[in-house]
Amino acid sequence: MTTTPVIPLDAGRKRIVRLGFLGMLFIVLGCVIVVLNPTDLVVNNMLSMNEGSYLHRLWKKPPLEVFISIYVFNVTNADAFMRGKEKMKVEELGPYVYQEFLENHNSTFNANGTLSFTPIRRQVFVPERSVGDPRHDLIIVPNIAYLGVASAAYRMSAWASIAVAAALKPLGMSPFLNITVHDLLWGYEDPLVQVASTLLPNIIHFKKIGILDRMFDDGFDTVTINLPEAVQKLRKTKIVADVSEEELDSVEEEYFAGDALQIAAEEEAEETDDPIRNYSIDLWNGSPGLAHWGYVGKDHWDAERRNTPCNTLQGSYDGTVFPRNISKTEIFKVYRKAFCRTLPIAFEREGMHDGIKAYWFSIQENAFESSVDDPYTSCYCRNGNCLPKGLGDLSPCWYNIPVAVSLPHFYKGDPALSEAIEGLSPKKELHDAIIIMQPQLGIPMTASIRVQINLLTNVKFISDLKPLDKTVIPLIWAQMEVEKLTPDIVMLLHLLFDIAPYLQTGCVYLLSLLGVSLLATTALMLLYSRHATLEYDPRKSIRYSTVSMIPFPLRKELEKYGEAEIRREALLIENEP
Repeated sequence: MTTTPVIPLDAGRKRIVRLGFLGMLFIVLGCVIVVLNPTDLVVNNMLSMNEGSYLHRLWKKPPLEVFISIYVFNVTNADAFMRGKEKMKVEELGPYVYQEFLENHNSTFNANGTLSFTPIRRQVFVPERSVGDPRHDLIIVPNIAYLGVASAAYRMSAWASIAVAAALKPLGMSPFLNITVHDLLWGYEDPLVQVASTLLPNIIHFKKIGILDRMFDDGFDTVTINLPEAVQKLRKTKIVADVSEEELDSVEEEYFAGDALQIAAEEEAEETDDPIRNYSIDLWNGSPGLAHWGYVGKDHWDAERRNTPCNTLQGSYDGTVFPRNISKTEIFKVYRKAFCRTLPIAFEREGMHDGIKAYWFSIQENAFESSVDDPYTSCYCRNGNCLPKGLGDLSPCWYNIPVAVSLPHFYKGDPALSEAIEGLSPKKELHDAIIIMQPQLGIPMTASIRVQINLLTNVKFISDLKPLDKTVIPLIWAQMEVEKLTPDIVMLLHLLFDIAPYLQTGCVYLLSLLGVSLLATTALMLLYSRHATLEYDPRKSIRYSTVSMIPFPLRKELEKYGEAEIRREALLIENEP
């Protein structure tokens, strides 16, 4: 009869200690993963705006395909309309598609934690996406220079209007032009513009007038945005200003830590409408506000009254990057020079985009409203006169030519605007502005910013133009669209926010299960070793313990270990002298 060899008590206890140490090691490793959160460390390292970081390289030359689709409004009954027999009829033609390429040049990390740069954009025509050749397609459109100058004079005074009307009449200019789409978009020669550019070269520095040419004439602007370091410094300064010297010591330890400052900034964001947050604009060409809407330097004697949230640019975004960990309650102001103002966007819904969790943001209902009683829109009212709902004044950015921005087909605007023009049909799915953002990272996954450019006419002192008096004429509407992220960015987002968190959680559970199982096995071994024989049988201890809860491959290895130990100890006993 074969007896099962046993291991002496001291050797068995050594095995028990090793097994218990291994169990504790697994549990400690699981706790370390929970505390350190390696996924978050990787995200912070790759996707923070630091010199040479992954996010910085992407931001300098965004690998995004941005397309600008242009739809023009062709006036089909100009003669009948000017005779006063019909209301204006327009026909929408398009799209004429241009691809936009953006590069952020001269990026400089400043000592105060901000980042300065110069955005350079260029547009290239994409014929395969367009309905025709803009250089050959003819359309009938309002004469922007003629009607614009006449309407601008009316804003000055009645005498100015009469004088301009007398000066324009000998020129024999027509209120409508038959020109190509390209000329409308990128400029056509006009005698009024040529004279103005000759007399006022520092103000009118162009000899042609074109809608896209004016919209995308960004020049070389210097933009400064707040990095997380700058936001923390601002928060720290505010805390110091709000407490007394006696309280400062106790406040310093509690609030000046990085995590505490971040939490404080988020709380401030919920309490105020215009928080200074990560990646928000700090300065635009050295100014924190828009001078053409009345912003003045903070040292100006009337700065407190004149500077309002309406003309203050700080706290808004340029649309390329937003703060991380976006909440559903936030409202972002997006600024682009072509819009001449900030546009507020708010959370609409959440869903999945390209298999990734995303938030849908859309332009607010009141984006193109103005009221003298609202500090967020009062600066858009010129001399106390506000435009109808749905229209945003662009004239300060158009050399005082009365031009207004709206959503396409006057969507979300005063119904009277679309009813006055035949051929308009506002629809949410076609004419709303949407930005889909990845909330943890704060980057637009796709965007469709849609805006319409309109000419406002007020020409009561020119009898020949009477049918055009007090008319809002749609000229074009543009869809600036980021269709999708590049495949490598989508893969990175999947890895960081879909796969890595589950793998990390799985590792924590697996290590915890192994650790608890090994500690339970150790406890059973100790209990077994105290029986009468005080002998240790590794085969029984392993096979008949909680090691059975361990996944099958690892359990088999441990059982083999037990068999190997038995064979080794048997050989040692046989070879004893």
